[in-house]
Amino acid sequence: MDILRGLAIAGMIVVNNPGDALHVYPQLRHAAWNGCTVADFVFPLFLFLVGVCVALAVDREAVAAGQAPGFWPKVLRRTAILFLLGLLENAYLRLSLETLRIPGVLQRIALVYLAVVWLHVRLGRRGITALLAVILVGYWLVLALVPVPGLGHPSLGMDANLQGWLDQLVLGRHIWRFKTTWDPEGLLSTLPAIGLGLLGLLAGLWLRTGARGTSRVLAWGLALLLLGLGWSVWFPINKSLCTSSFVLVTGAAGIMLLAGSHWLFDGGRQTPLGKPLLLLGQNPLALYVAASFLASTLRHIKLSDAVGGTSNLQAFLFRWLFSGWGDRPAASLAWGVLILLPLLLGAWALHARRIVLRA
Repeated sequence: MDILRGLAIAGMIVVNNPGDALHVYPQLRHAAWNGCTVADFVFPLFLFLVGVCVALAVDREAVAAGQAPGFWPKVLRRTAILFLLGLLENAYLRLSLETLRIPGVLQRIALVYLAVVWLHVRLGRRGITALLAVILVGYWLVLALVPVPGLGHPSLGMDANLQGWLDQLVLGRHIWRFKTTWDPEGLLSTLPAIGLGLLGLLAGLWLRTGARGTSRVLAWGLALLLLGLGWSVWFPINKSLCTSSFVLVTGAAGIMLLAGSHWLFDGGRQTPLGKPLLLLGQNPLALYVAASFLASTLRHIKLSDAVGGTSNLQAFLFRWLFSGWGDRPAASLAWGVLILLPLLLGAWALHARRIVLRA
């Protein structure tokens, strides 16, 4: 689990911090609309792992029987801290109460975590499976059949879709604004995102019961992958809308990664890549927040350039370190890795002191 969380956080940090946004390897750039790249996969992997962690950490029988005093206040406190940290991330160095973005990565993690915990306690495995099917099919039918107000017909287009209409209606100017009218962590798509957490919950229950039958789990993952690819003919794979086909494809990949990493790493096996990812995965959210604040600070500090203009510290350092690189996408990727290195050092220091920062 820690290794996979480390992989997800490392991927999120590298993808979010290109040295030159104009020169990025295609797989490290989010799909313009329909489709899926490696960059589109890393955040869904973390949401999937939220569900796995809930299955491993929450004893539903004890909670349901009232044998876990203080459990729900702890869950609500953790949810609130994650949500408020997300708002702080959005407001850092660019606070404007009129346009403060309310949704975000940490906010979505908070809501998925709360919903998955509650459903895990209330429903058994069959109930979770049935609800997951209802969410995915229901979301498809809503987007495919409900006309977008003001447009007059259903639409899955970038310019007009039901998620964008709802985000604007409820949140107004408090959404992600980058030539869009919708938020990639918007209100409506939170439902299928919860479905992704539920897929992780089911996979985590497999781990909790002894993780036997790895080949069978890999087969289930492959079956879900094929189902998602087939569904995409009618309901395209789309991260921004978190379509049901996208949930199945990324959730299936998460299942196969989980089964593969359990076979590869559990039981004391070691690999050269395993240790760094293990360190990152022990304090993933703290490292993500630190990376976000570091990147924002580097972009905020302004410097005068040689021609009398201004530049930010991030651009200055990137040019100073990588101006001699002929391969611009490689240089852009190297900057993201460079941002990751001090965080890895911090993760090692926390591990050495046996410190785990939890919400």
